[in-house]
Amino acid sequence: MNTRPVRVAVIGVVAALLLGGCGADGAPPDAGPSVAGSSDAGSPGAGSPGAGERTKDRRDDRRARSADQGADETKGAEGAEDATPSPDAAPSTDADADGAEDGTADGSAPALEMPEAPAPTVDSLADLLPPSSTAPLVTTPLPRAASAQGRLLPGFPDALRPDRATRVQSSSVSPSGDRLQVGLVATSSRSPEQVLLAYRTRLARRGMAETATPPSVAGSRAAAFRRDGSVVTVTVTPRGSGTSLAVHASLRAERG
Repeated sequence: MNTRPVRVAVIGVVAALLLGGCGADGAPPDAGPSVAGSSDAGSPGAGSPGAGERTKDRRDDRRARSADQGADETKGAEGAEDATPSPDAAPSTDADADGAEDGTADGSAPALEMPEAPAPTVDSLADLLPPSSTAPLVTTPLPRAASAQGRLLPGFPDALRPDRATRVQSSSVSPSGDRLQVGLVATSSRSPEQVLLAYRTRLARRGMAETATPPSVAGSRAAAFRRDGSVVTVTVTPRGSGTSLAVHASLRAERG
């Protein structure tokens, strides 16, 4: 049997196998990584270092803008606080205004104030009351001479009549030419000061001015009044919780 063709075939197969193995083993080692690198470059943002840097830059820009915005808000708040006037500034403004009103500058002496006009002097109670009446205290014809106990006579002058708190003990009238002499003795539940004030007020309204205090006995007080030749004297004396009073008058009569 001829084995030559068989050997040639076996040798050819072995040579093919060897050549195929050497071709596979002889591939350059960088082929695999280059393929992987190319595939990674095709994926978005993974294989390209420029894309990662741009993303980082955008994040940094956003953070920077946020920081700038926060700084601007803080500055705005501080500016608003600085714009608010402090409490210490108000007194200085008032002081400047006061200085301007007074007409004086800072550090200069205050302007001198003119003294007020002196208050008018008051000589009697009539000066404090409304205009007094000029009606006559008594008119002609004069009443006849008379006296009474425990009551007022009909012709007793109205200007000298006591108030309701007074109890009359005696009253008298006596004409003499153009004058009328009048007398009254009574008691009052009011104090001596109140009795004198009542007569002062009434006689001042009738135009009578109070004159110098007439002499009186110890423990008593008196007040005298005058108008156009008419004279009235009122004397008060404390009596328990009330007052004992006496009125004497010489009134010039006028035609009614």
